[in-house]
Amino acid sequence: MAFAELPFARIANQLAFMFLLMSFLLIIRNSLAAQVRMFAAQSAVLSALAAVVAYFGGSLELFGVAMVFAIMKVIVIPSVLMRAVTKIGLQRRVAPYLSTSPTLAICGGLVVVAFYVMAPVTASSRLPTADGIPLAFAGVLIGLFTTVNRRRALTQILGFLMLENSIFMIALLATYGVPLIVEIGVSLDALVAVLILEVFIYRIKENFESIDVKQMRSLRG
Repeated sequence: MAFAELPFARIANQLAFMFLLMSFLLIIRNSLAAQVRMFAAQSAVLSALAAVVAYFGGSLELFGVAMVFAIMKVIVIPSVLMRAVTKIGLQRRVAPYLSTSPTLAICGGLVVVAFYVMAPVTASSRLPTADGIPLAFAGVLIGLFTTVNRRRALTQILGFLMLENSIFMIALLATYGVPLIVEIGVSLDALVAVLILEVFIYRIKENFESIDVKQMRSLRG
């Protein structure tokens, strides 16, 4: 596979950095609707990265993956989440367990951990995209942390979707993409999971008048 390695590496690494920056911007957003919009923007950056890899790699199938990813993660899934925000009436501030300052400090530490863990991989890899792999792994760690740090079910769903985006980016940077049929299957699974969780959120809201998981834990006998 022939690459114009210098411009390709520069563009890929810049998009990977923008992806990670979107993770931090999502964390500091104070409203659920703003977080959903930031997730859509992050997904758009990732679909652009897939298109760049497809262009420089000459992979028509990967262009298809980028299009499917954009449709599912930039348009369809954010629309479903925004519908949940609107119907449940959750325009209030986001309620994490930790405030913004310690959350950002922990996420910054996770970025350092990701670079330390991935250092042997980047040192031994000859791929033009190798420098972006630690950024993608940092996104995985931040997605996991976001999932456990959020008290509301919808923001936990966003953490899971951030995690899934980061895993896709690792595959993209390390192997130059996944087969189209695999990405379609994964995207549909993610959409089905979001739709199911949306139904559960409605039911939780109807029965308990809150989707704060901390309050729901207090119901245990």
